[in-house]
Amino acid sequence: MTVRTKQTTTLKITRVKGTTAAGKDNHDYVNLSVNPKLEDGDVLSIGQKLSRLQSLPVIGVSRIDACSLAEEH
Repeated sequence: MTVRTKQTTTLKITRVKGTTAAGKDNHDYVNLSVNPKLEDGDVLSIGQKLSRLQSLPVIGVSRIDACSLAEEH
């Protein structure tokens, strides 16, 4: 059986830092570790509240989950 270990969750806020010479958005990111047990709606709510504190325009809130996989012995 395969088990998950070392689970981590990152809240990623994507901001527009400026524009390139070609007129495309130049992005900046704020990454914060959050409890992996949080529900998606809770992570979104936290991200939206933190977005209101940003001086740059926010274009997205993401959740990134990661873990190590191992065989259970």
